[in-house]
Amino acid sequence: MYVLTLAYKRLVSRPGSSILSVLLFGIGVSIISLIVLADRQVQQSIERNLAGIDLVVGAKGSPLQLILSSVLHADYPTGNISMQQAQRIAEHPLVKKSVPLALGDSYKGFRIVGAPVDYPRLYEASVEEGEWYEHAMQAVLGYNVARRTGLNVGDTFYGVHGFQDVGHAHDDHIYTVTGILQPGAGVVDNLILTPVESVWKVHEEHDHREHYPEKEVQHSHEKNRGYGGAHENHNRESSTHTHDEHHMHNANTDAHAAYEQAGALPLDESSFEENIEQRISALPGDDPLVKIHEKVRDGKDISREQMEAYQAFMEEGRREVEDDREITALLLVYRSAAANIQIPRMINETTHMQAASPALEMNRLFSLLSFGIEVLRWLAWIIIVISGMNIFVHLWNTLRQGMHEIALLRVLGAGRLKVFFLLTGQGAMLAIAGWLLGILLSRGVWLLLPSLYFMPGMGLIAIQWQEIMLLVYAFFTGLLASVIPAVRAYKTDVHFALKQYAHA
Repeated sequence: MYVLTLAYKRLVSRPGSSILSVLLFGIGVSIISLIVLADRQVQQSIERNLAGIDLVVGAKGSPLQLILSSVLHADYPTGNISMQQAQRIAEHPLVKKSVPLALGDSYKGFRIVGAPVDYPRLYEASVEEGEWYEHAMQAVLGYNVARRTGLNVGDTFYGVHGFQDVGHAHDDHIYTVTGILQPGAGVVDNLILTPVESVWKVHEEHDHREHYPEKEVQHSHEKNRGYGGAHENHNRESSTHTHDEHHMHNANTDAHAAYEQAGALPLDESSFEENIEQRISALPGDDPLVKIHEKVRDGKDISREQMEAYQAFMEEGRREVEDDREITALLLVYRSAAANIQIPRMINETTHMQAASPALEMNRLFSLLSFGIEVLRWLAWIIIVISGMNIFVHLWNTLRQGMHEIALLRVLGAGRLKVFFLLTGQGAMLAIAGWLLGILLSRGVWLLLPSLYFMPGMGLIAIQWQEIMLLVYAFFTGLLASVIPAVRAYKTDVHFALKQYAHA
């Protein structure tokens, strides 16, 4: 303890050089620490924003752009896809859940996303104020959207075409805020959510067919269209339907009406399960399709022939209604691992759409960004190496200027080892102080980032294992930088040092 106390006092006796050494070492440590924190945050954020989505179906183009636009909402969409084609993919027996998205408008730079309530629930989002939307032209705001725009529950607004602050205003279609989400819902924090019908309604009268081509919506009960098709004329169909087909037609119509009333699209799991169960219940118990259905329901693999037969069964009685409305993307969650091979290949080879895996595209994105991150990491290590050299220079100059102090310590009874530990202790103290300063700087910047970018607070993060390894490196760097001065002090002749001091 005496040696450490003396080492500390020798450092504070020369504050200028000591502070410079600590500051230089701390800057290098803070850069590496921030890279570690940012990498951890990005990995967690990406994993959260993927929300268990296995596949994204969209228009042909760049798969990475499709993922960025439809999952992370950080790019422009690749285009639109047919509503009917998307529905057929959603009905695939290996698809567990599907969520349609419709993009195209924004409000003060925040994207308006048409989606069923199932979409924010993928991110475990919950309403902090108000309630979820139930009808078209109602909207729920993400936490950051509400903070930046100042909108509250009950307020109204209208969007502009595109994703910029300015554009063609849809001021004849007013949204009403029904709820505000709690913070921490990932990418949903920065979105304005509304039923897909809202996006269709906004664009139908402007005839923006390059973005959302569709027919004029008829508000009568017979012609009111939702995502699953149209309400058909029962009198016209009754003459051609068998008893079972007529039963299934009514079931489909009832399911569609229920989803239309709820403001959602019948593309999620529950509506299709109801549809399938109704049709399966009409079959004899020994029908092969019943056994296939049980395998699909239990997540078991089925053969290609069984899958084709099952899809053909689902296609029976489908209401083939011409409908040119479109959505931007379809998010899929698989029922079993077999879908990972079959569905993307089927979409890419047999349709005019493309299928992109979020996990694969995120790996590609990280590989593209890894070069810049590595450059920053190497820059930080270079700073730390330079700071280690600076500690060496500082201790060497201290030794030269204070050689008489070392000689006096030896005269007063300090052994060679104590003098050696005195110098190495100074080097270790400088490096550890630099590490501590770097950690404090990185945490300070980390807490300051939310206020600079108007994000919810990310909170303090515990020391990471990479930073513990950095502490070990700092300790040995300080020791290494002080070894040469310490060895010289260890070998210094006391009488020669006192004689030199006396002549000076």
